[in-house]
Amino acid sequence: MGQEQSTNEKTQEYKQFLLFYSQEREAIHPQFGTIKLFTHIQTNEQICLKKYFTKSEKEFSNLVAHLRQRNTFEQDNLLKILAIHQQDQIKICSDQSQITIIIQYYQENLSNEMSIRKLNNKPYNEGHIWILLQQIIDPCTYLSERNIVHGDIKPSTLYLDENGCIKIAECCMLNDGINGYQKMILSQDKAYLSPILLQQYKELIMSPIHDEQKSDIYSLGLTALSVILMEEVYDCFDYIQGIVLTDKLESKFIRIKQLGYSQILIEFIKQLLLFDEQQRPSWQMLKDFIDKYREKINNMIPFYQNHLNNQKSPIRQSNQFNKSPLRQNMIYLPLNKSPQQQFQRSQQFNTSRSEAKPKYVQISKENY
Repeated sequence: MGQEQSTNEKTQEYKQFLLFYSQEREAIHPQFGTIKLFTHIQTNEQICLKKYFTKSEKEFSNLVAHLRQRNTFEQDNLLKILAIHQQDQIKICSDQSQITIIIQYYQENLSNEMSIRKLNNKPYNEGHIWILLQQIIDPCTYLSERNIVHGDIKPSTLYLDENGCIKIAECCMLNDGINGYQKMILSQDKAYLSPILLQQYKELIMSPIHDEQKSDIYSLGLTALSVILMEEVYDCFDYIQGIVLTDKLESKFIRIKQLGYSQILIEFIKQLLLFDEQQRPSWQMLKDFIDKYREKINNMIPFYQNHLNNQKSPIRQSNQFNKSPLRQNMIYLPLNKSPQQQFQRSQQFNTSRSEAKPKYVQISKENY
């Protein structure tokens, strides 16, 4: 009797919550699939509603446990689950139970913004790129500490909130999401695959063997290239042959240099794109490097100006990534070795600091 009363109370709370929102339409989310969109009557804040039907008590319990665990995550750049409504006592069919999940929703993403900026010839300045990197590295480090990977980093899965801050959602956020590689296998979407994943994609291997965190880091490198150039960089890969097109990738870096971006940024991105996944830095290493310049990044102080034309990598000089003797003599330039060694040939962002109120730097809503 008590359990039934508790269920009824939760159902009533759920209905009261939705009273503040008007249902807008059904939509397809880049990561969550079919959703229903709701808009707050007063604030115009948008949320999305996703329903799941579980076929067994075990599946139901596992999903509820996963969602509750995810609901404890506290990181500014991660999408939040706002509510979970479980109908564990109400059988929709003879063997199905329903869970309704309400999630933060942001219509804008980095891919859309890149298109607008390119149309208006308004590239990101370097300060904006460092804020972008910070706002991806921070949540991905947070996830990696919990042995969770994002699984599909690219401009279209980097959402922008009303202040222009980056928001991300890992592919397993709702426990049933498929990652970028799996979408490629199923011909659902393109993904920024690492070299080792490209090779296995060529063979259509369903369960690839790779370092998932390091593959995400490679995807971040491609995403950074894409944002700087305001274009997707899928042309750097031959997905049929499963290889990186070295000449194409080289040409991207030449263009970035010609656009006036600093050597420290170029070297940083090149380290993300090292061919050998074990030579790429970890998320923690990347965060440690960002932390060194965090205050300047937050305040848009151009720390990188001293490295505009430096041919020697400031990252190597700072020894940020040389954590083992094997790396002490490594030159972090993916293009300085033979192609066989390195490649196979063929917007406003959240910059909150721990001891201050959140600070926002204009980027997304900048004059186009």
